[in-house]
Amino acid sequence: MTKSERPIPAKIEQRLMDLLKMKEFDMQEVNWCHATYWSRRDDWHAILVACHNAALARTAAETVDVRP
Repeated sequence: MTKSERPIPAKIEQRLMDLLKMKEFDMQEVNWCHATYWSRRDDWHAILVACHNAALARTAAETVDVRP
C-alpha cells in the first residue's frame, strides 16, 4: 500500500465528512485533501486553510450567481 492509498486518520476523515454534509467543502475539495494528506501532513493546517478558502470563494461565487 502506498502513502496515497493509506486511509487518513478517522478523526480527520470524520471532519471532512462533516464539512461535506454542511456544504462547507464539496467532493473535489475532500478528494484533494485525501490526495495530499500523507505527502503534506506536516502542514495539514495549511491544507485545511487552503481548502476552506477555496470553499469560501466557491460559495461566495454561488451566492452571487443566485442573486437576481
